[in-house]
Amino acid sequence: MSFSIKSIKPILFLIIGIVTISVAHMSFSVDLFGWFANVPFLIYLSLTKGWKMRILFVFSLIVAWSFVVLKIVTPPIPFAMIFLFSIPISLFHLPAYFIWDKFKNHKWSILLFPAILTIMEWIQYTYTPFASWGVMAYSQSNSINIMQFVSVFGMAGLSFLIYWVNVSITQLIIRKRTSFLSLYLPLSILISVIIFGSLRFDIGKSKGVKTMKVATVGTNSTVSGLPLPTKESNDIVISELLTKTEKAGSFGTKLIVWNEASFYTLPKDETAIINLIKYVAKEKNISIVASYVMPISENPFQYENKFVFINGKGELEYSYLKHQPVPGEPAKQGTKQFRIVQISESKIGGAICYDYDFPYIAQEFGKLKADIVAVPSSDWRGIDPLHTRMAAFRAIEQGHSIIRSTRFGLSAIITPYGEMISQSSSFDENNKIMIANIQAKGIKTIYSVIGDIFIYLCFGFLLLFIIGIIKRKQQVIE
Repeated sequence: MSFSIKSIKPILFLIIGIVTISVAHMSFSVDLFGWFANVPFLIYLSLTKGWKMRILFVFSLIVAWSFVVLKIVTPPIPFAMIFLFSIPISLFHLPAYFIWDKFKNHKWSILLFPAILTIMEWIQYTYTPFASWGVMAYSQSNSINIMQFVSVFGMAGLSFLIYWVNVSITQLIIRKRTSFLSLYLPLSILISVIIFGSLRFDIGKSKGVKTMKVATVGTNSTVSGLPLPTKESNDIVISELLTKTEKAGSFGTKLIVWNEASFYTLPKDETAIINLIKYVAKEKNISIVASYVMPISENPFQYENKFVFINGKGELEYSYLKHQPVPGEPAKQGTKQFRIVQISESKIGGAICYDYDFPYIAQEFGKLKADIVAVPSSDWRGIDPLHTRMAAFRAIEQGHSIIRSTRFGLSAIITPYGEMISQSSSFDENNKIMIANIQAKGIKTIYSVIGDIFIYLCFGFLLLFIIGIIKRKQQVIE
């Protein structure tokens, strides 16, 4: 008696799909699950018909992504954030499922699901405030060899391959037959990606490189909104930051990065505090990226989330406002062009935390040929250390090192190959000073040269597929 997939109740595939998607994404994820996370949902769509079944599918997809987001919601983040992210992400994914379901029997349809989902992910992290959270490529954040593939086509290329494998497994289960497009080609590409990544990473590590000694300096500040900390406690925080910076500077560091919102200052006190930072920078001959918040309005409450870049001569190079505030963050949005500063042989850029969840911002530093990017950050327990691992994708994409100095999370020195050569958690008992030697020069990547050309190829495939559908309909009518 032969086993048939149709003998299983469809609702079971929805339950399994909720589990696989929940396990594949964000915190506490298992990399392997990404390669088949969507399979149960695709099987469900293949076995069912009717609007009631589709409504049940939509509900299940939202439930799945709600569980995903639930994993990163810990104090002080409210539970309302679950649906703030899970519903939009689900809606971005729906077109791929429904369009694939409608045309799954057409030639080349196996590429339809990955093409549409890859396009929708790109739209999400390029044109919406939800950034790149939930992108399938991040499911491989523990697989350093596979991660190297983003140096070629960015996250789009890796997401496409993972979704392609998902559809291939689905067709193998449903149709019980293989083809070049549904098995041999994606399998060959996956093997090639693993080989390429292994060689790229190992060859990169086998070369001697010039380095620069850098440091991250953390803080015990809890400033995030109203009520603001007392002036006395804030003065203590600033004093400790300066003391730690002097200590780190005594070890020959050339660049020190404070974490996001290291302290707060009122507008009337800003110049005086910057002068203190300038004095330490000049005294120790170190460049300092000092990040802080400055309230500018009480009703409604709004602040500037910013950093100042002060060079080793004690001069203010420029100030930077966070370009992509987190949804709901009452921060004034920065609009100035991105800049780099020359320190010894290295070109240094800077962005703040959530900014680096947007690949287009890292692309700007790629265009500026930045060697190192300082990223003052502030996380919470639920996204630690995931958020730092996400930043490693930006390093691989553009071929620059990253100094991620993080409050309430993992600080890390990340190489252009995505390796965290030094890391320190603010949740551990330590002095919140981390010193490391960072690669002084960046490397050129294919993605930094060609940009999002893979996305355009996906659009092109989608256009050709639509033209093919129209021609078939015309032939039927004739």
